Amino acid sequence: MPRFPPIPPSEQTPEQKLGHEEMDLLTQQTFGSNSSFRLKNSEGALLGPFATLLYTPTLISPWLNITHRVFTLPVLSVREKELAIFAVLSHSRAAYALYAHTRLAEDAGLSPTQVTDAREGKLPQGLSEREEAAYVLVGELIRMRGPLDDGAFERAKNVLGMEGVAALMHLTGSYLYSSVLLNAADVCLPEGEKI
Repeated sequence: MPRFPPIPPSEQTPEQKLGHEEMDLLTQQTFGSNSSFRLKNSEGALLGPFATLLYTPTLISPWLNITHRVFTLPVLSVREKELAIFAVLSHSRAAYALYAHTRLAEDAGLSPTQVTDAREGKLPQGLSEREEAAYVLVGELIRMRGPLDDGAFERAKNVLGMEGVAALMHLTGSYLYSSVLLNAADVCLPEGEKI
């Protein structure tokens, strides 16, 4: 059971209700109403990092604003973003994020083998040059101690451009933040689901 259990709408404070509604609307806009992964439990409470955020409702809007903007940056393709997210998750092992992004990556056209390899921290085969550069750069970012190596930066910049590298830096930070929320709260998979 998670350390910060999902709060059913019927038990939320007025401030939590507002935050829940805002998160619900944004998740519907971002992932659609027929998402390939479960965003709510049977009581209608949001799952994943959204459940944890309800315990600090004043942070919901700022967190949603930055994470949504980072997730929807147009400079990166959906596949590039999902591969970058897997580079983070191969390190953090945040279960709910692995579950959700496995489905999103498959929806984006990554093969089951590519998804498995990316989740396990292995560079998948059959990627475009940009996809490979995104995965490799984010792997470097999550392992670095001190400044990013000049060679790693230049290789990524030559393929992705400055804007692409900057977008990946933000995406990495955003998913590390989400991973901390998920792992510290011990957020598990929705009942009956598997990665």
